[in-house]
Amino acid sequence: IINPSFHPIQSTFPRSRKTMHSIISPRLLFLSTMLRFALAFQPTSRIIRTSLSLSSRNEIGPSQIMVERLYSSSNNNDDESSLSSEKLIDLAKQFINKKNAAGSGESTLDGVFDMCSSSVDLYGLKGDDVRPGFTSFFQSHEGLHHELLDEPSVVGLDVVQYPFIKRWRSTVGEDGSTGEDKVWKSIDMEKPRNKVERLSFGRDGKLEKVSVVGAEDPMD
Repeated sequence: IINPSFHPIQSTFPRSRKTMHSIISPRLLFLSTMLRFALAFQPTSRIIRTSLSLSSRNEIGPSQIMVERLYSSSNNNDDESSLSSEKLIDLAKQFINKKNAAGSGESTLDGVFDMCSSSVDLYGLKGDDVRPGFTSFFQSHEGLHHELLDEPSVVGLDVVQYPFIKRWRSTVGEDGSTGEDKVWKSIDMEKPRNKVERLSFGRDGKLEKVSVVGAEDPMD
C-alpha cells in the first residue's frame, strides 16, 4: 500500500551530515570555480568582495553571490590607467631635471628625447622636427632652467601638470653674445596669466604630448 503522504523526492528521515556535505560540496565547488573565473579578469587595482548567504538550514541560497568592485581612492586616476600617481609625478620631475641638465650644459638633450614616444608632440614639434627644433630652442635660450611653483598634480588618465618658472639669458647677434636675463612665470597675476605645463604619457611611460596650456583648459 502506498502511503499518500509519501513524496518520492523528500525523505522522511533527517539528513545526516555526510549526506548534507555531499549535497553542498558540489554547489560550493561550482561557486568557487565561478569566483576564480571572475577574479582572473579583474584589474589589480580592484578588490573583489564576495558575499555568500546561507539559509537557516545551512544551505546556500539560490544564486546569492554578490560581487562588488571597489575602486582604490589612493589617487585620482581612472582605474584603467597603467601608471600610478606616484609614477606620473616622478616622470614629470625627471622631465624637468633632464631639461635643466641640458640647459646647464651638464648633459645633452638625449635624456629628454629618450623619454619621448616616436609619435610625441613636443610643444607643437612633431616627427622629424622634434630633435632639431627643440635643440634650436635651447641654443637660443642660454642656461634655460625650470623651477616648479607647485608640486605636479595628476589631472586625468596618465596626465600630469604643474605651474613653473623658467629662466634663461637671451642670445642676441650672430656672434652668440649674451643679452639680458629673462624670467617667465606660468602664473603671473600682473599679466594676468594662469598656465601650466601639461604632460601626457602612454601606458609604457613614454611622453605622448608636452604643451603649455591654461590651467583650466580641458584635456584633449
